[in-house]
Amino acid sequence: MVKFELLPNEIFIISFQYLNAPDLFYAFDRLNYRFNKLINTPPLSLDFHENVRKSIFDQFCRILIINPEIKDKIYSLYLSNKDNSYMKIHSFLTHFSLDDFIHLQSLTLIQVRQNNISQLISILPLLSKLIYF
Repeated sequence: MVKFELLPNEIFIISFQYLNAPDLFYAFDRLNYRFNKLINTPPLSLDFHENVRKSIFDQFCRILIINPEIKDKIYSLYLSNKDNSYMKIHSFLTHFSLDDFIHLQSLTLIQVRQNNISQLISILPLLSKLIYF
């Protein structure tokens, strides 16, 4: 039987690509030096749908503020205001500009509020790698 922590880095990196970035960081951030390096290696997908707790959303936003290089790893972003009182789209766009995510290929926004539309219209042309909106 192989212990979890003895698995090769390559297996972790491949596995981490299937996890939502906030969950990945919630589970492995600050666990130890090895996992801190590994979670910053693969491309990341951010999925802030309606089931993500506000505390996890806020925690990951703080991680992005403290470690802005993580934004370079994000290729997919999903934000939703659906069934939600804390307006994830507005909150996220208050902290971050989408053009800071230089490798963003997929952007999904659910129930965008009117006050965010003008902000999005000005930023969308700057997202040169965006394939899916």
